[in-house]
Amino acid sequence: MTALETDVVVVGVGSIGSMASWQLASRGLRVIGVDRFSIPGPFSAYGGESRIFRKVYVEGAHYTPLLQRSEELWRDLERTSGTRLLETDGAVTIYDEHNPKLATLIAAAQEHGLEFELLRGDEARSRYPEQVIRDTDVTVFDPGGGYLRSERAVTAALVEAARLGAEFLGSRTAHSVEAYGDRYLVRTDHEEIIASRVVISPGNGARAVCRELGVHLSVLPQVLTWFPAVDPSRLRSHMPVFLRRAEEDGRPDQARFYGFPTADGWTMKVVGSVYMDEAVSMETPPTWDPGFLDSIRAWVREFLPGLIPDPVRVATCADGHSPDATGLFGTVPGMDGVVAAAGFSGHGFKMASALGAIATDLVLTGTTATDVEFMNPARFLGPDARLTSLALS
Repeated sequence: MTALETDVVVVGVGSIGSMASWQLASRGLRVIGVDRFSIPGPFSAYGGESRIFRKVYVEGAHYTPLLQRSEELWRDLERTSGTRLLETDGAVTIYDEHNPKLATLIAAAQEHGLEFELLRGDEARSRYPEQVIRDTDVTVFDPGGGYLRSERAVTAALVEAARLGAEFLGSRTAHSVEAYGDRYLVRTDHEEIIASRVVISPGNGARAVCRELGVHLSVLPQVLTWFPAVDPSRLRSHMPVFLRRAEEDGRPDQARFYGFPTADGWTMKVVGSVYMDEAVSMETPPTWDPGFLDSIRAWVREFLPGLIPDPVRVATCADGHSPDATGLFGTVPGMDGVVAAAGFSGHGFKMASALGAIATDLVLTGTTATDVEFMNPARFLGPDARLTSLALS
């Protein structure tokens, strides 16, 4: 078996691994990235053209410093690559006035002094003509929101990392990382790689490492959908991304979907926040029944009358979900220099640039200026847990 040596191994070169590779290489480190798919690959969580970026974040104000650092780094990557990656025409979230999450979202903005605007009724209908706005709806506009060109962003980071000397090895399985003297040994089915530091970021392939960290990772596939316009001339390429939030009563018929400005001039990407049954692996893409699209078709028909409610394009992707919908991110207990990044539960990509930079901080110095303690990867283990190895497959 081939033996290699480097400064840092990145296991999983997707959303976060690509950004970590870029950041590590930019700090002069030798980097080898390994992935079970090609690099970039077709089955990653970043697939499907775009991902929403938000600054006013209902998931909690504790994410705000991460999002602010991410925006700075996305702009850095744009300058480095010469590629437009982040569009910030705003994000509008639409709630029923009785939804308790409305107050949570406003509080998150106020805690960090973020700009936002509340509109309802005719004012909201005038501002957002694509939407059916009911009298009971409240719209919250986040002027710092928008969307990321996710596949372009990952590719840009990989190209820059490679320019700086990073090496990428795709189509191989990483089996384990274990202590090897004062360094670490990463075993794959093709080689053994010795390194002082390791970043483990396998995306929706993180079930094994999450099990080692004491938690089950649910891999939940999602079907992404693009709907044609009734009149393409009325589509706006510069408009806010939108999210319509369900009430909290758990009823399956409650509308919960999100969408983007047109990217091609005749369709809009509109996606239901509903998931397929848990998948064992994305190495074999899941199949799905056309009836799975009934909910999103009904919601498009009800709330987006400018679209034909029959999708002309579909794609699948999958995210890894933790039980508390919060990522596992940080130094693995007992393994200084090994950082795990997994289980971001469908809201990791917008922060991926910052997470890659913070992973770099952690493997180099063990500390970071950005508070990520709420994602402590050891929180599901006992307080005295210390690991010396991790199974990765």
